[in-house]
Amino acid sequence: QRRYRAVLEAGGPFPDLILIDGGKGQLSAAYEALEQIGLANLVAIGIAKKEELLFTRDQMEPLVLDEHDPALLLLQRIRDEAHRFAVTFHRKARSMRDLRSELDAVPGIGPRRRRALLTKFGSLAGVRRATREELEQVVGANVARVHIDYFAQTSR
Repeated sequence: QRRYRAVLEAGGPFPDLILIDGGKGQLSAAYEALEQIGLANLVAIGIAKKEELLFTRDQMEPLVLDEHDPALLLLQRIRDEAHRFAVTFHRKARSMRDLRSELDAVPGIGPRRRRALLTKFGSLAGVRRATREELEQVVGANVARVHIDYFAQTSR
């Protein structure tokens, strides 16, 4: 619904075919969403993964294409590329989220020092509890001082 509402607001262009990753249930849900925004006239098909069955709104029974049929192979490649794209996006987003830390805001602490601190103390809370002497062993005296000053100011 979100995707096609944006297309509708932009005035198109509308696709000739919408490929739904899933069977009859997912196809029905997609048509319900399209109907809510007034685009139920668009054509969609569903492709169920394991059996590679094709579902349409007009037929109760799924379409079964030969496993070597060029049309089925094309639809499978489109679906698989969409999966690859989504998985890559989510992995990158998760990686970026996991890589960010409050330590990034501390002057003098870059990726290497952050990793060293987290390895030594286990977590941001562990780094914050560390004594000056413990921090100096990992990042040196100057950065340890900056670190302690930074967290003293932010905890006020």
